[in-house]
Amino acid sequence: MQLTVQEAFALASRHEAAGQGKEAREIYEQILASIPEHPGALLRIAEQEHAAGKHDDALARLERALAAAKKGALPAHEIWLMLARVQSARSQPSEADTAIEQVHAIARRLKATGAASGARELLERCVELAPERADLRMSLGAACIDDHRPAAAREHLERAVALGARSAEAWDNLGLAHRMLGEDERALAAFEHAVAADPRLTPALANLVYVRYTLCEWDGLEDTEQRLVATLADSASDPRWSPWIALSMPISPVQQLAVARRWASSTLPTVAPKRAVPARAARLRVGYLSGNFRDHPTGRLMAGLFEQHDRARFELFGYSYGPGGGAVGERVRTAFDHWRDLSNLGDAAAARMIRDDAIDLLIERHGYTLGGRLAILASRPAPVQLHYMSFPGTLGYDAIDGIVADAEVIPPEDEAFFHERVWRLPRCYYVNDSRRGLPSPTPRSANGLPEDALVLACLNQSYKLRRPLFATWLAALRTRPDAVLWLLAGQPRMQQNLRAEAERAGVDPSRLIFAPALPQDAHIARVACADLALDTLPYGAHTTGCDALWCGVPMLTCRGPTFAGRVGASLLNASALPELVADSVDEYAEKLSALVSNPARLRDYRAFLVDTRETNSLFDTKGFARDWEALLLRIYEEAAGGPR
Repeated sequence: MQLTVQEAFALASRHEAAGQGKEAREIYEQILASIPEHPGALLRIAEQEHAAGKHDDALARLERALAAAKKGALPAHEIWLMLARVQSARSQPSEADTAIEQVHAIARRLKATGAASGARELLERCVELAPERADLRMSLGAACIDDHRPAAAREHLERAVALGARSAEAWDNLGLAHRMLGEDERALAAFEHAVAADPRLTPALANLVYVRYTLCEWDGLEDTEQRLVATLADSASDPRWSPWIALSMPISPVQQLAVARRWASSTLPTVAPKRAVPARAARLRVGYLSGNFRDHPTGRLMAGLFEQHDRARFELFGYSYGPGGGAVGERVRTAFDHWRDLSNLGDAAAARMIRDDAIDLLIERHGYTLGGRLAILASRPAPVQLHYMSFPGTLGYDAIDGIVADAEVIPPEDEAFFHERVWRLPRCYYVNDSRRGLPSPTPRSANGLPEDALVLACLNQSYKLRRPLFATWLAALRTRPDAVLWLLAGQPRMQQNLRAEAERAGVDPSRLIFAPALPQDAHIARVACADLALDTLPYGAHTTGCDALWCGVPMLTCRGPTFAGRVGASLLNASALPELVADSVDEYAEKLSALVSNPARLRDYRAFLVDTRETNSLFDTKGFARDWEALLLRIYEEAAGGPR
């Protein structure tokens, strides 16, 4: 039976894998007899010749293979890598470097398309060939960051610096690797190096601001913030200021919009024209795109929504480009009618898969949070594309047609500050899972808390803490000697900074008690130890607010000027506790003072939350699903009917 060329090539590859080089060579020669310039066969014979020390013969074949690959627009990275090896063996380092640089360029293009894993693998092979090239180490480190391999990124970037890399980008990426590894103090030093090396490198300046937030390094912080904000007024400045970092800054909604638009225009692909929206079929084909379909705050809270979808009217597709696994990941995966793993696909290939599935409405679930891949939406794989519940702000990107919110987080007068059309649910926009369960509470003694103390808690991450509200907490401690402040433990330097802040305010630092990181169930079991949850500004509680209310702990919030600072108000309105929403820091301080002086009132709030847990609209996943579906149908049908 005669084999096809593809079958023959596969057979030869199996011979090589079995150590049967002679048999493989005979097949490659047969392929070349039929197709004289077959690049794959030329490459494989060149590899054998190189191994036999026939480097000139190998070079001649590789040059033919390269010409054939170029003529046929075929991938050539394997040929370039072999050329580098052959030229090194021929003592031609300049030619070897040229070949390596070709692969370097291919890897950079792959990384730019979202194929971080493929880029990393190519760059690792380049570094094997040229381990002392700092530029390759820098590129490999950046690819490892995108591929969620921070330890490898740190290794290669530190080596790049040791080899002489002095660019601000090297230090900035090293800082990112440290931050991903939870090494915030080392990240701070790296970002400071980056800003010193190039004060105009906006990403480094933004990252410096963010890590100072994380470490609660508040002294002198305003000067750094102002330097960053000043870039908005400079048309020649580097526009790459992460909108994620902007959410945590004391800036206006119009400034957040400017940050998002500048970031999108400088880092994301140009968006394809809008597609025609076909009339809706019997079932709307809805795709959810995310890297967080796992044991992640939003993954946990959305699982129930996926399960509650009406399958008679909706067909669900899950598109995941992040890590999976675990009970939550499995629950989410099985809730979809169709599951697609995009983790090893570039942006264009991922978009093709979505388009081939004929998705009607695509819901992007990541935004500008770490690891997001908005570029998948650039080619408009679905005729209607929305963002929901991951990034509390505008994305400023033409590929996003709408954002789903509610009237509290985006009031009508704020629509001008959103690049997208604003769609509102008739309830709190933040979905919860009524099946999440409630572990048996752990005693205060198990969490390092005094049994008879008044426990004021802020279990938000440390980057959300700021001096103005923290001062109101310390003032409350001064008025109640039996009160303690329970905070989520961060880096040792963060804890030192907050204890120093307390001491300066006349509060015994030992009254600040830090809660270590725990698995989710153990964390929820301890939340009820608090008497009152304290919200933050300018970026307030989201999932942590839901956790507190679910566990029966009332929360005090201050309505902020932006979406990110208003979620707490939306949660409390849904829970029928609007009186716990302040409209200014002064009012927040007054309400806090009144609450700490009246523990009985806090106990009443707890009883109310516990008694109404089953009827609280915030935790009504089934009712949320019906409102959510009605909104999706309305959005799609309006789009199918033509422009507004």
